[in-house]
Amino acid sequence: MRAFTVFSLRTLLGASAVAGALVVAVAPLSSAATATPAVPGVSSTDVSAASQAAGSPAVLQRLGGFFAQLGPAGAPLAVHAAAPAADAAAAQAPHLIGATVPVYYLNPAFVTAKYGTAAVAKQEFMATAAVSASGQRASVWTTHSATHPNAWTEFNIASGSTETDMAAAAAKLGPGAIAFYEPQIHAWYALLKDHVTPLNNDAVRSVGSSGISLLGYQRLVHGRYADKVPGTAYADQHLLGGFSRGPAKPSGGGGSTEIAVGAASAAALAGLYGIGFAVRRRRGTTFDAD
Repeated sequence: MRAFTVFSLRTLLGASAVAGALVVAVAPLSSAATATPAVPGVSSTDVSAASQAAGSPAVLQRLGGFFAQLGPAGAPLAVHAAAPAADAAAAQAPHLIGATVPVYYLNPAFVTAKYGTAAVAKQEFMATAAVSASGQRASVWTTHSATHPNAWTEFNIASGSTETDMAAAAAKLGPGAIAFYEPQIHAWYALLKDHVTPLNNDAVRSVGSSGISLLGYQRLVHGRYADKVPGTAYADQHLLGGFSRGPAKPSGGGGSTEIAVGAASAAALAGLYGIGFAVRRRRGTTFDAD
């Protein structure tokens, strides 16, 4: 078992702001009642491939090591900690639970586009929940393989099962509902037709307990982020989403801690967070990926 090699995601954000950022021109919002484009779905083929990647023997072995390091009380992973012994990892008997789900984040184009021209969210990766012998949960994140375009590969393991839990909560609202994440404020929402419903306390503080229309939500995020996306004066002053590009700091609230990510996933995460939003993150680790 190789050592857990970790890097700060904040370091990746600095590089991705130049190389991978999505530069969006600020445009006036329209009050027209035009429905926005539907959030693109995922194929059953991709879901199956992502699920198989998450459940591969190599990933299950990594999960065992992840749970062994996390400890029975869910203590945070130690940065640069040595990998646990093989028998300790095997004793965790990790296995996947539930369905593999697409994970959607707020679409940066939606923030500044004319209403009715951009979907509110876009898929960033797939997530599959896993559980250890002691009942601890983790989330396996998978993405398209960089070397095999038709394959999927694991690029991160994070504590908890937030992504799949939120997808399940959204599904209870009705057919076609999806969950999506606004990373700057750690808010999870459900989108059903043209209504945005809060799924966690941060989202309730954002849009109220009864939610908001999709047009109202676009106006809200336009006000929050339109002057902060890459290419604006705010971003040119080396501030991304309200935070400096300087050294990462713990992100208080909600029990969140910094994600620790491996070099192999740098490209994937650079694209994922290249929109310039600062993110509250859960503790995680990444091993080598294809």
